[in-house]
Amino acid sequence: MKKMLLLVICFGFISLKSKAQCSETDVTRVMLIGDSWANFIGLDNAINNSFEKWGHSNYKYFTNATLAENGTTTEDFLDPARLAEIQNQLNANPDIDLVHLSIGGNDVLNAWDVTFSQAQTDSLLDSVYAHIVTIIDFIKIARPGIRILWSGYAYPNFGEIIQELAPFQSSHPFYGTWQGMGFPTFTQLNGILNTYSVSMDTLAANDPQVEFVRAAGIMQYTFGQTTALSVPPGGTYAPYTVPMPDGYPDYPSPKNSMRTYVIFRDCFHLSPQGYNDFLEYQTHKFYHKALMDDQYFISEGGTHDGSVSSQGTVSTQLQMGTTGTEDFSTILSFNSTIMPDTGVSKASLFLRRELLTGTNPVGNNLQVKIVSGSFSASADVEASDYTAPGDATDSPCQFGSTVDNGHWIRLDLPASLLPFITQNAITQFMISAPGATGLIEFTDATDSEFAPVLNITYGPATVSIAENMSDLDDVFIYPNPTSGILVVESNKFTPLSLQVFDLPGKLILESIGNTSSIDISTLPQGMYVVKIHTGNKIISKRVIKK
Repeated sequence: MKKMLLLVICFGFISLKSKAQCSETDVTRVMLIGDSWANFIGLDNAINNSFEKWGHSNYKYFTNATLAENGTTTEDFLDPARLAEIQNQLNANPDIDLVHLSIGGNDVLNAWDVTFSQAQTDSLLDSVYAHIVTIIDFIKIARPGIRILWSGYAYPNFGEIIQELAPFQSSHPFYGTWQGMGFPTFTQLNGILNTYSVSMDTLAANDPQVEFVRAAGIMQYTFGQTTALSVPPGGTYAPYTVPMPDGYPDYPSPKNSMRTYVIFRDCFHLSPQGYNDFLEYQTHKFYHKALMDDQYFISEGGTHDGSVSSQGTVSTQLQMGTTGTEDFSTILSFNSTIMPDTGVSKASLFLRRELLTGTNPVGNNLQVKIVSGSFSASADVEASDYTAPGDATDSPCQFGSTVDNGHWIRLDLPASLLPFITQNAITQFMISAPGATGLIEFTDATDSEFAPVLNITYGPATVSIAENMSDLDDVFIYPNPTSGILVVESNKFTPLSLQVFDLPGKLILESIGNTSSIDISTLPQGMYVVKIHTGNKIISKRVIKK
């Protein structure tokens, strides 16, 4: 996967450095492809909104009227002209390494009927599945190593929305669609979606380039049924109470999660808030970590994470800022000893806002102190940590959002701190907000999905951006994905050695001595990092074993 040396805009209200020092251009990482769901996801800016909430505000999506078109089926995306557009846009956007694919829903809405036998239903779903796999295979060939998230759908709501128009149900624009399917119940139509979800779960489990975040019940989860459902089975349930991912298959998505068009309410397209909730859940489960290069570490938690204050208060809570006359700094510990033996070209800290008291201390004055090892005698958070000198202190670039609880901030660490992230010892950070007048609390490591993260991109930190980018562009590793031998090509050098690491950083394979290939056929399916040693630098590439 082509490395992107991120040069992203640091928004003025959170950027400490000047824009010339700290800004990086937005990077287009995601291509949005599919039907009307893809079109509305783009229209509502749901991908970019979710990325900002999860600390990836500089990463953007791309689509156009050919790639995301209302009413399209899987067969429409097998048209040579549409496939050519996918190829052309991938060629024009070399940083895209993820595809958000939303297709298949119209195939069922336009063709399935409640009178279908099980064999007829299976035949239809098998045909849709075959088309989707063909489209995915085309994308994988067009951009080797790319990852594809099949978006899936949330439950529709024909029965409640249309029947509430009695006796004028037939006036609803989607009455014909519901009638064409034989007026299926919630359970019947939701059952089709859940049956198909099992097939996509299996596909994703067996193809390391394909992902599926199953979330048919997400609207039930975030909106709840706060007023009684006006048709059977009736009843209510509170938001954030249904079991995910499938919720209650005998209920629809709540009608207030559906899109409105002034004079009528949609039956299967979500409201802007609905699509934002849908994408935020997919970002939570997939994109948040998928957008991180090359490796990420979850903070240690326990007594190794916490906060210390100017008055000697030690807490397991991750507090930063000021309460009264007491200044708090957050301390985080990461087990960097499991890193591969290579340099660090970029590193970022991700923190999730849990609570805020007073004025938000996340502003232009954040300071990050680092130590290779521990600030005091042990890795435990101690009162003496507050005044410990550390190895270096500098100001990070800031991305993402802390405007509400549950939002994430990303702190891109300056080059001065990178040499102290090594495999020789654990790495501790102290994050402070000098002059703050409020107190923020970050989510701790109790739940690994919301824990603080250290994300590392490997490669010598001493190499200039221009030189590093030049080398990355000059090195080719193929075939990727592969089931056997990887070949490395470069016009500048012959590799002195090749090393293959798993994502946690364990060395798996090594080939030494002017070698340009390595056999990974014995490795399990999945993603790996190949380190290419050239003599004066190390270049990292992600590869996929299929």
